[in-house]
Amino acid sequence: MIKDGRRVRLFSKSGAEYTDRLPGMVDAFIDMPVNSTIIDGELCFIGGDGQADFHRLHREMRTRWPDEDQLVFIMFDLLHRDGVDLRQLPLTERKQDLVKLCRKSILSRMKLIQTFPEGDVLFEHCARYGFEVIVAKRVDRPYVSGPCKAWVKVKCPDWKRENSERFRMFEGSNER
Repeated sequence: MIKDGRRVRLFSKSGAEYTDRLPGMVDAFIDMPVNSTIIDGELCFIGGDGQADFHRLHREMRTRWPDEDQLVFIMFDLLHRDGVDLRQLPLTERKQDLVKLCRKSILSRMKLIQTFPEGDVLFEHCARYGFEVIVAKRVDRPYVSGPCKAWVKVKCPDWKRENSERFRMFEGSNER
């Protein structure tokens, strides 16, 4: 998410822009008490059971006007704020700044991901809420985009087992 004044833009990790298709999400970010910011995060569909539902997110994002009532932007990292590049700061400092920004904001469509020092507790939370992966970052390192030694992405064991046939939902998606 990129905010510059009252202009907010939303992008996927592949660079596709979703700003026009998510007006409710844009409105939520417009009112953040900051002039400009870049926040790293991920869009999730949260079902009535409180669990993330990747299949439903995929279906919603393939429509022209996704149902935003159950979409939540999960915030991981704060990269820029009011013209200051924060990427060289350690993750612990960037997270502190993100927490402060979130406390000052009314963020009904956003959730802040907390740091979990215990891996077993984190895996339990991921299983409970249906998350796909854990991104484990070194808390003492600056932000690095793309694969590197400062962070690793780990598939959650329960999610991986329950979604072993996920590739089938993409079959035929290129057909007209």
